[in-house]
Amino acid sequence: MIPIDPSAARELLEAFIAAFAVLGGAMAYFSGFAAFSALARNQPPAAVAHNINEGIGVGFGLGAPAAILALMIMGWSW
Repeated sequence: MIPIDPSAARELLEAFIAAFAVLGGAMAYFSGFAAFSALARNQPPAAVAHNINEGIGVGFGLGAPAAILALMIMGWSW
């Protein structure tokens, strides 16, 4: 049986939390910016919802590589 070091498990968990925080932040930023720009142009609610969904997709596309990078940085700092 392989012994589990509690501090290593905690650092791994912190690395995953940092990665998901970066991903979630990117998705929230781009969806919020898309909502703001749609509302500033006085678009109907269906168009605003569509822009928010597209913003989430853009945020995921740009945030996923940044999240992987954050995971690697946190992993190297053990």
